[in-house]
Amino acid sequence: MNALIFSSYTNAYAVYLGLKKLQFNVATTEDHPVFPIPSKVSSSADWLFFTEEASLRHALEGKLEGNYLPKKFPLDILDNKWAFVQWLDEVKELGEGLRQWSLSNRHQVTYPCLLKAKHSWFNSIKLPRGWVCHSSKELENCLIDLRNQGLDQKHFFLQEWFGDLKCRVISVCGFYDYKNIHRNLVATVERIASYTEGLSSSAAVQTIYDEWQLVSRTAKILDALNFTGPYELEFLVVGNQAWVLELNPRFWMQHAIFLKNGNGLIKRYLGLDAERDYKLSCVNNVVWIDGIHLMRAIIRFERKFLLFTIAKLFSKERQVIIWPSLPISVFILWRKALKKF
Repeated sequence: MNALIFSSYTNAYAVYLGLKKLQFNVATTEDHPVFPIPSKVSSSADWLFFTEEASLRHALEGKLEGNYLPKKFPLDILDNKWAFVQWLDEVKELGEGLRQWSLSNRHQVTYPCLLKAKHSWFNSIKLPRGWVCHSSKELENCLIDLRNQGLDQKHFFLQEWFGDLKCRVISVCGFYDYKNIHRNLVATVERIASYTEGLSSSAAVQTIYDEWQLVSRTAKILDALNFTGPYELEFLVVGNQAWVLELNPRFWMQHAIFLKNGNGLIKRYLGLDAERDYKLSCVNNVVWIDGIHLMRAIIRFERKFLLFTIAKLFSKERQVIIWPSLPISVFILWRKALKKF
């Protein structure tokens, strides 16, 4: 069987290794892969795998040939954070998202707020994650910066911001089958380290106890979408309250936690799961650490992150997954450095 992955970064590499374990012929569509994945110029295969929404959109529009999940998903809320929260608000029993405002209604905003991109990508341009604005003056300065960068304001909106309080970013992730809950696989993870201060991606996550019933809230949302496939649903948690942030209906960055615990996510995606796979329906006691970020921390001697990693490695309570592995991380950084010369 043949499989195509429509990217070549760390989450694609986890897909690649998971498929190799199942004896698949795997390639990426990228001409110059970031990770060591064979490259192939093609748009069709027995199975298609997505780590970003642009290629998933093409598949949902019927532009790609092959099996994939989810087979259906509303295009108007795919990689549209603004539209997703609006959809949530229309179906009250699904729980509330954060308050948000269009830029045309910025006079109504409550500060501090977040100036945020509606999409992760627009065409081939990676949009900024956003800026925290504590006043109307800061907001106007950010809008000037947007224009100076050649970015269109119509791709941005304003969202409620709790970052100045003690907030937590928690995700429910795994595989969901709205027709057969017996197949479902889940983990609840919390961001415990970021790449940088402020708005940033996760440099490390760990599984936690779901004291807010986020898994059941996620199930209601996925059931409303008739969803079957891999997913990550992000929440912002402050105290006892939790707000929905965004839904990623594809393979996300940290999904190697399932690869290292039975490869159940890939098996379910392919329909190769069996009764023995259902013995593990929830992954617990796991820490995921970004191996590339760790290697950079070693090179730069970033003491805080190094001590954090050492403490996790010496803890016997949790399985520690450094992904990608340190040898692969060294290879990626070495090759990236060579390209500069």
